[in-house]
Amino acid sequence: MHEDLGSYAYVQRVYNANMRLADYRLPAAAKDGTVKFFDDGLIKLTMQIANGRVTKITIVTTNPRSSAYMQVFEGFEFGFDAVSTWIQNYEETTRTHGPSKGIVKGILASYNTTADNVLTVSLTRVAGTAPE
Repeated sequence: MHEDLGSYAYVQRVYNANMRLADYRLPAAAKDGTVKFFDDGLIKLTMQIANGRVTKITIVTTNPRSSAYMQVFEGFEFGFDAVSTWIQNYEETTRTHGPSKGIVKGILASYNTTADNVLTVSLTRVAGTAPE
């Protein structure tokens, strides 16, 4: 089945293993629903969680070129071992201020940058299963 990105415990573990910034680390547990983990004016991170499984991750940033945003995104990118073409999609959306998307290891990264340079990235699984 390709319904989720993995259990919250798995997502939290692989993300935190790649996150050096304490303010952007994920807590050990999270409830079901749409959960906002942080929203500091620079980065807002939410996850949709159902039955303890992460179905969608959304990152919104007001500064797509900030080091903090890059590290948050890379926490998932490296955590999911999905380093590949997503950087091209990122460059395309920030250059054109429009949508772009790419699939790496069954995970779809959907990007959109508004005219005022606010970037939204959503991660969802479209193929395969989470390695857990």
